[in-house]
Amino acid sequence: MLDHVWVRRGLLLVGVALCAYMVSRFPLSQIGDACLQLGPWVFLTPLIAMGWFAANSTALYHLLEKRVPWAALFWNRLVGEGYNSLLPAAGVGGEPLKLRLLARYVETHRAVVALINDRLIDNALAFAYSGGTVAVGAFTIHMTATVETSMITYAAAGIGISVVFVVVMVTSASSRLGGRIAKLLGAEQLGHERMRLSVLVRAALWTGMGKLIGLLEIALLFHLLDLSFTIGDVFFTAGALSAAGFIGGAIPQGLGVAEAATVGIFQLLHFAGPAALAFALARRGRTLLVSVIGVSLHLMFGRTP
Repeated sequence: MLDHVWVRRGLLLVGVALCAYMVSRFPLSQIGDACLQLGPWVFLTPLIAMGWFAANSTALYHLLEKRVPWAALFWNRLVGEGYNSLLPAAGVGGEPLKLRLLARYVETHRAVVALINDRLIDNALAFAYSGGTVAVGAFTIHMTATVETSMITYAAAGIGISVVFVVVMVTSASSRLGGRIAKLLGAEQLGHERMRLSVLVRAALWTGMGKLIGLLEIALLFHLLDLSFTIGDVFFTAGALSAAGFIGGAIPQGLGVAEAATVGIFQLLHFAGPAALAFALARRGRTLLVSVIGVSLHLMFGRTP
């Protein structure tokens, strides 16, 4: 346990150092000017986040076959993702709280399986989307041979991983895993059922809708920074940032990784470096604000949906 704690602290230190290095590459005055250029409209980003939270809550609503009230699922998403973002636990710090709320409405085994499938669908779409967009970018954006090769390699791996996730979902594998977790929690195991294809499709469509809503944030920030961009730039940025998130997932909250990736992406798109850091800081600030709101609501009102 002690070794694990020190590894986590070491990775956090690496992230802080990387973030500091990214900031040191550009004059602070230019970074400040870029942040000021965002203006008050930047506070629309938390509202956009509520949009993809709502879409993802609807996906879970279908995975649970409408047995849990949608309002409870939205509350669950807001609070759970708040803890996931703030706790250095590889993005799963809020999952026990999510499970506790869902278990008020459905069997623990069913709730665990739904949360597993929810995460699998989200990651499958993210890997497929980021792999596809990065592959397109590798062939359409001028870059060095090394960067192009790394992007094509990630694209192949990402699409392959997404296929594996889909296979897990359409078989009874996720149900079996959920049963084992339920057993560890002292709950009753249900039969190992395969997820119905219609349920998978509906959940995937709503999760995909959430990711499309997320593109609005990128487009808004590009607009506020007065960048000359295309819809292709928005799609590529979203995919490349998702890829960077997977690659740098070992560092708590992706600190430094997101900033470095954003600077690299902006360089490929011929956007200014200070604008990249303003963009990254705006997204990190949105994550922090939404997470604090979710956790604060939980602390003030408990588990009330």
